[in-house]
Amino acid sequence: MSLKSWIVSERLEKIESDSRETFIEIPSKKSQVRLLTEIDEETPIKNAYLVSADYDAGKRKVYLKFYDPETDTIRLWFDKVNHHPYCYSKEKIGDLRRHPAVKGNAYILNLKKETKKDLVEDKRINVTKIIATDPLAVGGTSFSLRSKMRVWEADIKYYANYIFDLGLQVGRPYDAVAETIRPVKVRIDERVKKLASTLLEEAPEVEKKEIKEWVEILAANVPKYKRVAFDLEIYTEEEYRLPLASQAGDPIISASFMGSDGLKKVLLFNQNGEVREQDFVDEEFEVEIFDDERRLIERAVKILMAYPFVITFNGDIFDIPYLYRRAINLGIPRDRIPIQVGKRDSRIVWGVHIDLYRFFFNKSIKIYAFRNRYEYISLNDIAESLLGIGKIKLEEHISKVGPKKLVEYSFRDSELTYRLTSFNNDLVMRLITVLGRVSNMTLDDVCRLAVSNWIKNRVICMHRRLGCLVPLKEEIKGKGEKRYSEPVTRGKKYIGAVVVQPKPGVFFDVYVLDFASLYPSIMSEYNISYETINCPHDECRENTVTGTGHWMCRKRSGLASRLVGMIRDVRVDIFKKLSRGEDLDPEAQEFYDVIQNALKVILNASYGVFGSGEFPFYYLPAAESVTMVGRKVITDTINFCKQLGIEVLYGDTDSLFLLKPDKEEMVKLIEWVKKSFYLDLEVDKIYRYIAFSSRKKNYFGILEDGIVDVKGLVGKKRNTPELIKRAFYQALEAMKTVKSMEEFEESKEKVREIVFETEKKIRRREISLEDLAISTTLTKRLKAYTKTTPQHVKAAKLLQTIRGREVSAGETIRYVKTKTKPGVKPLEGTSIKEIDVTKYIELLRSTFEQLLDAMGVQLGKKAHVGYGRLESFM
Repeated sequence: MSLKSWIVSERLEKIESDSRETFIEIPSKKSQVRLLTEIDEETPIKNAYLVSADYDAGKRKVYLKFYDPETDTIRLWFDKVNHHPYCYSKEKIGDLRRHPAVKGNAYILNLKKETKKDLVEDKRINVTKIIATDPLAVGGTSFSLRSKMRVWEADIKYYANYIFDLGLQVGRPYDAVAETIRPVKVRIDERVKKLASTLLEEAPEVEKKEIKEWVEILAANVPKYKRVAFDLEIYTEEEYRLPLASQAGDPIISASFMGSDGLKKVLLFNQNGEVREQDFVDEEFEVEIFDDERRLIERAVKILMAYPFVITFNGDIFDIPYLYRRAINLGIPRDRIPIQVGKRDSRIVWGVHIDLYRFFFNKSIKIYAFRNRYEYISLNDIAESLLGIGKIKLEEHISKVGPKKLVEYSFRDSELTYRLTSFNNDLVMRLITVLGRVSNMTLDDVCRLAVSNWIKNRVICMHRRLGCLVPLKEEIKGKGEKRYSEPVTRGKKYIGAVVVQPKPGVFFDVYVLDFASLYPSIMSEYNISYETINCPHDECRENTVTGTGHWMCRKRSGLASRLVGMIRDVRVDIFKKLSRGEDLDPEAQEFYDVIQNALKVILNASYGVFGSGEFPFYYLPAAESVTMVGRKVITDTINFCKQLGIEVLYGDTDSLFLLKPDKEEMVKLIEWVKKSFYLDLEVDKIYRYIAFSSRKKNYFGILEDGIVDVKGLVGKKRNTPELIKRAFYQALEAMKTVKSMEEFEESKEKVREIVFETEKKIRRREISLEDLAISTTLTKRLKAYTKTTPQHVKAAKLLQTIRGREVSAGETIRYVKTKTKPGVKPLEGTSIKEIDVTKYIELLRSTFEQLLDAMGVQLGKKAHVGYGRLESFM
């Protein structure tokens, strides 16, 4: 297939990559974006927020999406500066013209000489800008320039390039008319200004402009977005078969909506002709009944298009593509369904689609923004954890419930999805916006992509603003990757953090002191970045990193160092202080807390990102330099603790666990760390008591406020049977009330009894199969499991025989462990007599292993239970 036929074909395959262009041409000769109002001289906008961007393959133009809070609409600004996709080459124009990939290429508009700063070599170089007609001519296919020759900056999304080149900032307000986009001056709280002025006084001159920009970007108000949450329910003949969005072969039986404007609605398909309007008069939401599924879909699309933001939970791969493909299957013209469906995302042309599943799935969001308040990535678990309310429980499959229960179940899903964006004064929408500002990434991409992409986007933006060429990964690696430490863990490229062997036992009144953002602070204070470690300047070679032969640049500040340092300083010195300010009104305090939390998410993830071999700006000597400095900091601090007479029970990466430290001695320690390393040491947690095992990273404790803290919480894994999970939580509850060593010893006996009682139930089979079921989802077709056959696959094959039809990828297999081969059986057609008692008791004990080990509990034997010490199960 020629490049020409690829580009001009009626339908383009979506190219999927986090770091590559991902455009799809809507299968219509008409541009679907005509559905929206374009910004021109007659319809200018004022104070509208840049929230997203995309590419119209029909017009071959990039366009920006602005949210206008005055009209609650998305307004479009098509390129008016004659911008085109491009990449760079280090070859001269004359040589390039003779290159096979360039010569005769009709999609190359121009070759232009430019000068860029090469940060790896620290010098200015001449490059050739290759300007093309289409993003796919640059990168994204096997016919692109990127696939044919060595080029630079060919893997940046085109609309991201556009935002960078125009100097725009996602999430901030603009005025736009005709060909002009002007930033709106942001009103900044006087308290923010006061703290910022203090920070500016202490900052180096070269950083003052950037600090002012960061403060203005972050402090801008976040609008109340008009939005609607949306959920589909699908009818399937077979109870355990999941409907597939790729085929959309099953009918949509309901579509539910909850909007920020008060909309509460369910569209119901009267599939059997038995539904009556009077059945729903007492519901809190309106029900519209349809005898024709096609009309239901058309109505659903009309409702969605009234909202600039559409919120779903897993809508990228299910609800939105299912709606789109089902509409096509039923004969609705494509140009009446303004949706773009890719392999891993689904975009709405008229607005912005926010998939909360992808957002909450992000580990950095889970850990740093929500402090692990939810364990599993499901609507029910997240809603129960954050909202205190979950999905409606069904006694039978969704396809078998009556219409009243169906609409209630369906609406609850939309309600939960919406409320996850509205609780705590729109916390999640504000958090997404602030993260978009920090990363300069469109809001929908913030939700879809990992934190590494957020940081990469901002670093590329920094290169562009400074006129620097973004280096290729092999260029950075070409500086040399000699290391000066041997990694302790197999498979690691460099040595990790110091982990001090814990002292086994139970200890009361334990303080955990944390080095605030240790690794990011080291990167900032020691000027560590890919271009500043082992820089090309001979005069810097004496400025070595402790314990290595690497050296740090003295002549310039590194981009990574500046980025994390700026984020740290703005967070700690401005927004963290304001989030705790007692003189602020609650709404302002909440907003500043959102900002400092968003910055914390980026900050805490930053070293892991820069230290990952997959990251485009990874440099092994830079990563090793950070950990080597970190090891010295921890080691020297522990030694100083000994001088002060403070007992260190345990040390892990950036934290020290101190036993009953004297307050005055603790102040001395904090001051010494600040003076010695320019780092902040602060109290992170106080345990009422904590129990350590002899193994690293394995402890159990109760914090002052009664919260249980178990490193790992293996008893909470999703596929743990309900019986064992209940026993584990029961044991945790028994430990919460302990306030003395005597009570701790009593609680140990309670936990032993919980384990033994559960064993007894298993041995006597005084439980249901449901309590013993293990649930695992098939990630691929059964035929694709060739190298190994996991237990759930074995159960699925048996299930396939029982049902007499194929078990599909995406189905959840529920099975139990049995005495008969192959050792497992699906729940269907299995008797409680068939379960393997021995395997379940082993599973029970292995689940409790971590907790019991930290408590110093050895189960031993009890009466009829024929098991020895816990060690026999490890």
